[in-house]
Amino acid sequence: MAGTDSRPDQGLRGATLRRLLRFGLAAFLFALMLVTVIDVTGRDLFNSPLRGGYELSGLMLMALFFLALPTATMRRAHITVELIDAMLSNRARRWLEVLGMLICAVTLGIVSYFVLQKGLSSVRYGEATMFLRLPLGPFALLGAASILLSALALLWRAIALLRSNGKPDTDHA
Repeated sequence: MAGTDSRPDQGLRGATLRRLLRFGLAAFLFALMLVTVIDVTGRDLFNSPLRGGYELSGLMLMALFFLALPTATMRRAHITVELIDAMLSNRARRWLEVLGMLICAVTLGIVSYFVLQKGLSSVRYGEATMFLRLPLGPFALLGAASILLSALALLWRAIALLRSNGKPDTDHA
């Protein structure tokens, strides 16, 4: 049953969230491609680059990173190094994996809090880019939400792994 799977990227809500994140990634990637094509074409053919193209590219790259972080976390696509796993029992490997997930979840939660504070400050003071005057606050708030979503996905996986009696999660694809 799709709704009973313990993985956070499965089930109706997980699939919908994953689709939304992928759509956001695709939209920002397509927009970044358009900005780059227009900027390069304008510079090379008309000696007139896109005004603010550098700022737009930077903001879109930031959005791409922040949208990709929870996507990679939910897909278990982060790089892992397994130095001592072969020497441990299944139970010890599971506890090691849970400990790693919890440490990362807490760390990401703390980072999310500080990015949220920066985003709220940026909104409050009206911080904007230099040339186009695009507000920076929404991008920082997107970052805080994405980082928090990654932390929650790790926490969910850690709890699901603790509840399971099976082997540790070794499927990192």
